[in-house]
Order: sequence, then C-alpha cells, then structure tokens
Amino acid sequence: MTLAMMNTHKAFKALQLAGVSDQQAEAMVEIFTEMQQDNALSRADLMKAGEGISGSIKELDLRLSAAIKEQDIRLSGVIKELDIRLSGAIKELDERLSGAIKELDDRLSKAIKELDHRLSGAIQELNTSLFAVETRLNAMEKDIGELKADVKQLKADVSALKTDMRWIKRLLMVMATTMVIAAVKYIFS
Repeated sequence: MTLAMMNTHKAFKALQLAGVSDQQAEAMVEIFTEMQQDNALSRADLMKAGEGISGSIKELDLRLSAAIKEQDIRLSGVIKELDIRLSGAIKELDERLSGAIKELDDRLSKAIKELDHRLSGAIQELNTSLFAVETRLNAMEKDIGELKADVKQLKADVSALKTDMRWIKRLLMVMATTMVIAAVKYIFS
C-alpha cells in the first residue's frame, strides 16, 4: 500500500508541475487509483489467462503453419507456371530480336558496301582530276620558266641596244661635228 501512496503522490506532483490545478490534479489521481484497484488481478487469474493465451497461440500457430504451407504450395505452382510462360515469351522475344538484328546487320552491310563503292569512285575521280590539274600546273610552271628566261634575254638585249644607241649617238655627234667643221672649213677656205 505504501508503494501505491508514493505513486499517487508522484502523479499528483507531476500533474501540478504540468500546470494542472490542485483540484483537477487531485481528481485525476483519484480516478487513476480507482482504475488501478479495479483492474488489479490476482496471480491465479493471470496464470489462467496466460494458459488460455498459450493455447490460443498454439492453435493459431498450427492454423497459420497449415495456411502458410498451403499458400507456399499454391505459390510454387503459380511460380512454375509463370516461369514456363516467361521462358516461352523470352525465347520468342529472343528469336524475334535475333531476326531483327540479323536483318539490320544485313541492311547496314549493304549500305556500307554501297557507300564504300561510291566513295572509292569519287576518290578515284578526284585523283584523276588532281593528276590533270597537277599536269597543267607543271606545264604552266615550265612555260613561266621559259617566259622568265625570255624576259631575262629581252632585258639583256634592251641593255645592249641602249649601249649601242649611246655609241651610235656619240658617233653621229662626232660625224656631225666633223661635217660641220669640214663644211665651215670649205666655206671659209
């Protein structure tokens, strides 16, 4: 009984600390105390209830074990059936995918061969065109080389002509001067 009084005192203090008024706390503690006394069971009552619960648990365990076994058997059958159906569907899908992949591979191989053939032809045409252009460039380089040589020769000839013209001018000057002197000498002689 002392333990019950200590517990009621602790409960009363805890309610007061929680902000419950003294009257309400006292009323609540009384209600809880009565409920504990009304619900107090004897040890024999608890033992009897425990045996009943144990029996019920055993019966429930047996029933659950049987239900689990039955569900396990049913699920195993369903899983086997589903496995067979899925295996067939996977095999069918694998065959269809293999056919599609083979067809795609054939089509890609043909497209690659055609593209390779077309590219080879285009490269060959390009090589022929490049060879023709290179031949023409070589001929042009040869012609330009000849033109440079001709221009160089013309420059040399023009330079020689200039020199010759200077000499001719000097000779003509000398001749003109000699003629003038001879004419003056003849006139005055």
